[in-house]
Amino acid sequence: MTKVDAGEVTARLARGEDITIIDARAEDAWNNSKEKAGGAIRIPPDKAEDHLADVSRDKFAVSYCT
Repeated sequence: MTKVDAGEVTARLARGEDITIIDARAEDAWNNSKEKAGGAIRIPPDKAEDHLADVSRDKFAVSYCT
């Protein structure tokens, strides 16, 4: 795992890279938020192992939370 900042993610998206964006916020934070990354999939941190098949190993994946 490598830490990246929003600028790198934005640059990769601008180059047309296919990126999996994972929203790792807890359910309350997700439900109460008006801001969500477009196209993100939500994978709760306590259920990450249950969602391994949802994330392609062939694409750059980035997760975020608050």
